[in-house]
Amino acid sequence: MTQPAHGETIAAVLRRLTDPAKGERITLDEAIETLGDRAYGLAMLLLALPMAVPISAIPGISTVFGIPLILIAVQLMMGSPTPWLPRWLGFKSFARADLARILEKALPWLERGERLIHPRLTFLVSAAAERCIGAVCAFMAFLMALPIVLGNQPPAVAISLFSLALIGGDGLFVILGLIAAVLSVALVTDRKSTRLNSS
Repeated sequence: MTQPAHGETIAAVLRRLTDPAKGERITLDEAIETLGDRAYGLAMLLLALPMAVPISAIPGISTVFGIPLILIAVQLMMGSPTPWLPRWLGFKSFARADLARILEKALPWLERGERLIHPRLTFLVSAAAERCIGAVCAFMAFLMALPIVLGNQPPAVAISLFSLALIGGDGLFVILGLIAAVLSVALVTDRKSTRLNSS
């Protein structure tokens, strides 16, 4: 299984973020710092999962997770070595219990996907390809923030697939992410057209 940081699986790294012994709340800066040596993939996965999982959302989740997701994706597109957040945003916090509730639903699926990840089609996760992935993920994060009913889940799924590709060096997941991204654009466009026609 893929070992993204300190010999831990992806699921184990994310579970560490929910440790109640470290306090009731966790800031975005603390979360990113915990993610270790593959922070881009893990940070985008962490921020996309709450919107990819079909459960009742945390109040204000689009703002709390959506804005940093756009910023981190843009940094990946620009080739920044590690992700960072401006001070005012990095200090934003959320309850560990809320994160644990999300991960409880998401981790069984994530663990199944993690078993499938291994390095292949590595040209799709090269440095140049990562910049393209960052651009697509930034656009997906923008779509995710649009006020369209049930419109944020497909882009979040696409970002999650791209994140797994970055974590595992797996170009197949880049292809899956691109397919999900195209479907997301089609879905969002269709729903927006439906709203315009009905108004």
